[in-house]
Amino acid sequence: MTFSELSRSWRARGHSNPRGGLLLCHGFTGSPQSLRPWAQDHADRGWDVDLPLLPGHGSTWQQMARTTWQDWYGRVHDAALDLSREHGPIAVGGLSMGGALTLTLAADPDLEGRIAAVVLVNPGLTLPPAARLAPLIAPFVPSLEGIGSDIALEGAHEEAYDRVPMRGVANLRRLFSRARSQLSAVRVPVLLATSTVDHTVRPSDSDLVAAGVRGPVERLSMTRSYHLATLDHDADLLFDTSARFLDQHVQRPARGPA
Repeated sequence: MTFSELSRSWRARGHSNPRGGLLLCHGFTGSPQSLRPWAQDHADRGWDVDLPLLPGHGSTWQQMARTTWQDWYGRVHDAALDLSREHGPIAVGGLSMGGALTLTLAADPDLEGRIAAVVLVNPGLTLPPAARLAPLIAPFVPSLEGIGSDIALEGAHEEAYDRVPMRGVANLRRLFSRARSQLSAVRVPVLLATSTVDHTVRPSDSDLVAAGVRGPVERLSMTRSYHLATLDHDADLLFDTSARFLDQHVQRPARGPA
């Protein structure tokens, strides 16, 4: 897979009086390209958006195999800290594995009071039982066929690896386990956007989120899109709903750094 400029980390700055800070987290084997339309939409609405590239992503699947879930989480954790120092309590959004990262951020006591609301798009929390064998299989079968571009919209595509590293699957399983175990620590408002047809993440994972978190949950059903809803038919609906939800739950920051 050849990655374009859209797959690099992206930051929207330049607002003299920004609406607030928004951190977006992309998915497993993917890149910021999958969330760039969301990021650009909210930047145009006045948000200071940070869309980082996770370690091991946007290069080669072999490089990803050398990273851990702690590396991925460390990147978004540091970004959340930096953004909240500038704006006070921020919003965080995530797609797929990025949803698990978002939930883990919202449950992190180190970030208590720094996250005001979260938006989850087809968040992943479970894997098939066979994923437990990933650490044993990895030395013999280093990778499997890729999982990218689950999109209903004709002509749309995701910039993602065409192979999935088995060591990465093992780390994804650990991240999902951690996110599930901490759901009850998530007490901020949650917008939960779920595609009715998803070939990558079970829609029932969204039900686990709704049942487990302790903050108020608003749900959005996306009937025309597959997993990559941010690049699909329901993108405008998702962005409009996200903007309204964040306006409702994230206070405007005072002028100057928080």
